[in-house]
Amino acid sequence: MRASKMDRILILVVLAALMTTVAAQDPEIVDEIWPEVKPVGRTARLNCTVANKLNHVVTWEHMDTNQIISLDESIDLSYNPIEGGQRKYEVQKRGPDNRVTYMLIIRRLRQQDAGRYRCYVKIQALDFTKWPSKIGSLTVQVAPSIRPGETTTVLVVDQLSNSNLTCAATGIPAPNITWTRSDGGKLPTGGAQFRGAVLPLLNTTVKMGGVYRCVADNNIKPPAQHLAEVLVFNAPTVRVVQDSVGQAQNRRFYAKLECITQGYPVPTVRWERIVSGGRSPINDDDKFDFNKQTTDNQNLKAGEQWYTLKVKNVQANDYTDYFCIATNTKGASQATITMFETTECQGPNCPSLPSSKAAEVKVSLLAMATTALLQYVVIASDRR
Repeated sequence: MRASKMDRILILVVLAALMTTVAAQDPEIVDEIWPEVKPVGRTARLNCTVANKLNHVVTWEHMDTNQIISLDESIDLSYNPIEGGQRKYEVQKRGPDNRVTYMLIIRRLRQQDAGRYRCYVKIQALDFTKWPSKIGSLTVQVAPSIRPGETTTVLVVDQLSNSNLTCAATGIPAPNITWTRSDGGKLPTGGAQFRGAVLPLLNTTVKMGGVYRCVADNNIKPPAQHLAEVLVFNAPTVRVVQDSVGQAQNRRFYAKLECITQGYPVPTVRWERIVSGGRSPINDDDKFDFNKQTTDNQNLKAGEQWYTLKVKNVQANDYTDYFCIATNTKGASQATITMFETTECQGPNCPSLPSSKAAEVKVSLLAMATTALLQYVVIASDRR
């Protein structure tokens, strides 16, 4: 009886040891798969560490696309292109057999590579729901880009109306959007910068017209930029560069008169002058040259245009008042420039006069020549 009881105990001990040994040999994914965050174009690495793998198969799967990527170290994809001299996907095996790490490498990242990746150990004798598995995530960072269809390019508004400028951008992570004025001036909100996709324009004034810049940035280079123009309906204004211009007559000199206009719609500009007590229109002809400046406009404010009137070969009857007149559908405005007579040429295109230093050189050369001549005369006189 005692022997039988001892036999039973011994059998139970042996069975328990066998069960422990078998359990200890079951494969297990022992570490978490840490999330990976990489910019587009870079390389991502996900690690799956398996203990007691034995002859079971370790598999990587892209869960969002249900695509099996690898079986152990073999890539199971039918398409694994070479990019930059290396395969898009690769699995590297590291470590001893009882604790081996299968590193999934994904090169030349694209946005569609992002998502959840599952590593699992395929055990033939078990239902797949009981296979050891762990899930890791891959975030592919994408530089910002502006969405044109949802972003303001040109906004035309009436004075005292309310409106908005909108800047829509995409990127991973979602970008922050900042508004500024391209001329460095204050925004309608009062500061030099405004954070947010929508910039409000309340009780719009003419000063709010101009070019605005929105910048979308998520710390992934390069940031995205976009320019939006605000046009405010308003009657023209005219200002002159100089309200009086002088020039000498009868020497084929010319005088340049300049005015700067602003308004929306963009005003048409014409010139007039006083002739025999009345105003006479000025035509672009052999006497007058009427132009719109297209360069050197760095001093212009938003919406301003710079016009010049060149009066050629100034004569006595050219000394009078000239009018720069701007007109649009909202109204008209003008400014006056007076031309007067001077005794010398005025302006940057006058004939250049010899400098004082050049005159001094000529005097010195003349003095040296005179001295040399006198010495020659004295020597010749002594010889006689």
